[in-house]
Amino acid sequence: MVPTILLFDDTGLIISIKMRLIFAILFLALAACGPEPTSPSDKSLAGTWRANAHLYTLSNMRMEIVQEPRGIVSGKWFAHGDGGRGGCAEATPCDTSGSLIGRNTVSQVEIELLGAGRFEGAQVETDKLRGIFAVGESFDTITFKRGIGQ
Repeated sequence: MVPTILLFDDTGLIISIKMRLIFAILFLALAACGPEPTSPSDKSLAGTWRANAHLYTLSNMRMEIVQEPRGIVSGKWFAHGDGGRGGCAEATPCDTSGSLIGRNTVSQVEIELLGAGRFEGAQVETDKLRGIFAVGESFDTITFKRGIGQ
């Protein structure tokens, strides 16, 4: 037989240690019912995403994303390059593009813009991605919005 220790709460009611333990276990069990952070997100990233930013040597960035099963995203990226990165010759501005691949999980979005850099962030609204754009060891904040003509 488990001994019961009686405690009084602020109102003078008796609450046993066993009851407190049962409530704690039930609370933890319910809290553990959420999806794992690395599980694929049920929110689709499919569509055209644009960022009105000038980071490193790229501006007018656009991603055309295809949402694949199990949280995988693929597609193409497009940008205007100042030259020297993202497929532009050194000191020669150009319009450039490449492939993209990444993951859309419950906790974050990771997209590699092949030949340009990497986006890491989250879908903060249905049509808004916010995070960082990293090139090598450097990074800066960026926001992408979904839709035509933002």
